[in-house]
Amino acid sequence: MKKYVIAAMAALLILTGCWDERQFKNIKLVLSLGFDQGEDGQIVQTVSIPSVTRAIEGPGSESLQIISTSANTPLEARDKIDRMISETYDPAKVKVVVLGEDLAKNNIYPVLDDMYRNPRSNLNAYLAVVEEGTAQDVISMNHTGATRISNYIGGLLEAAVYSSHATGENLQLLCAELLEPGIDFSVPLLKTEDDGNLLTFNGMGLFHEQSYTGKKIGPEQTTMYMLLQGVKGRVARLTEKIDDSKKEEILDYVTVNVAENDRKMKIENKDGEIAVSINMDMKVKIVEYPSDHLYVKGRIEEINKKLSEKLTEESVDIINQLQEANSDVFGIGRRVKAYHPEVWKELDWSEAYPEISIEPKVKVEIIQHGIIN
Repeated sequence: MKKYVIAAMAALLILTGCWDERQFKNIKLVLSLGFDQGEDGQIVQTVSIPSVTRAIEGPGSESLQIISTSANTPLEARDKIDRMISETYDPAKVKVVVLGEDLAKNNIYPVLDDMYRNPRSNLNAYLAVVEEGTAQDVISMNHTGATRISNYIGGLLEAAVYSSHATGENLQLLCAELLEPGIDFSVPLLKTEDDGNLLTFNGMGLFHEQSYTGKKIGPEQTTMYMLLQGVKGRVARLTEKIDDSKKEEILDYVTVNVAENDRKMKIENKDGEIAVSINMDMKVKIVEYPSDHLYVKGRIEEINKKLSEKLTEESVDIINQLQEANSDVFGIGRRVKAYHPEVWKELDWSEAYPEISIEPKVKVEIIQHGIIN
């Protein structure tokens, strides 16, 4: 018995206990965080902080506090906000980080630097840019539905990922693309409508190096844009006009769900000239085809051909937009650096990328067309 007591006492000596414990009652959790370009080079930081009041019976009530302040750096702004609130500012549960368009067109890394250095920051947070507006407008908007603006924005972005409109990259995944040469990235664009009461996903904003280019892939093209990157959410739905001869406009369209997408990218060095080919073999299911008569011999093959042509044309258009924005979201430069280092050393990639040859080709195969003809 004595030896067990001695062992227990020895164990107590080496236990550290909860030395890093932070009790909820002593902190204020920031759930959404926004940055805008201020005056004289300063930045404006806006935060939303929920406060829950206990009830004697039943669930407590929740109120939302929105605070904005300007400062020279994000950390200085955080210290200012800390002096405006009870308890202590804590960024450990930040769900979304929103940037105003004017600020995003500058180098965004200095704005995010504190989040990457602070071990308590939540690097799983989404990053988004407000198109034609400010982050302050979005975080303080008078929205309906979800109590917290962080839930509203986060749910909107998660839905975009689910439906193959956005990549779903968080701050941690974007860090490498911010710092590594030879690869760029894109982030979701948000836009306020209905006099500031409604928020919509408005495409993917294209970045070059660490700055927003001001150019985007519109929401009607983002699904194909994701597929070109080899990204597919739970649902990938495409509606294409494949005819122009029907009596009613609606009969010219077909809608398909992408079941499988096999995307391959090949990079060749042709005497110092980089040429890229992107081939996609796509298996799809028809989910809407008002024109019907799919039982007619040769009709499925005809739609396969027309869809392949239309999606190849759309892919060419998307790639042209990427090269005009000088945004290498496919990471072509990274591959050139890895597999053709002698060519990479001779290139100024920012100058070379918009001029290289990138040829996409899409091949569609219909594998299912519903339970009617």
